[in-house]
Amino acid sequence: MPNPGDILYYKDFQFDDGSSRNKLFVVLNVADVNSPCLLLKTTSNSERYGGVKEGCSILKRVFLIPSRWQEWFDVDTYVQLPQIFEISTVDLLQGTFSKMIKMEEKLSASCFTQLRNCLRQFKEDISPQHWKLIFSS
Repeated sequence: MPNPGDILYYKDFQFDDGSSRNKLFVVLNVADVNSPCLLLKTTSNSERYGGVKEGCSILKRVFLIPSRWQEWFDVDTYVQLPQIFEISTVDLLQGTFSKMIKMEEKLSASCFTQLRNCLRQFKEDISPQHWKLIFSS
């Protein structure tokens, strides 16, 4: 089962503009067959995030994970806030998405705690259902 801080690799993720490419996501909640898996999208493209310092950037709506914080990331990685993606946990593990998404790694506990604390700054942008799934555990 996906757990908070897990990093998922999504092969050929479809963007709104019709393009597709591989994408990494961070799991936000304890997901099980009765609850969806909530994800945040990442990017290594820094064009939109000039001047962002490591950690939480409320104004740019991003959380920067420098590559030195996580051995798994080759480059600085931006977690895009607060756009949350919801995927059925059953589909993720056994169904539609099981062939496109795989669990890769896990953020360190410290990094994930900082990310969650940053996400708390966006309460008005997060649905009550998602808020409960993310912050009640």
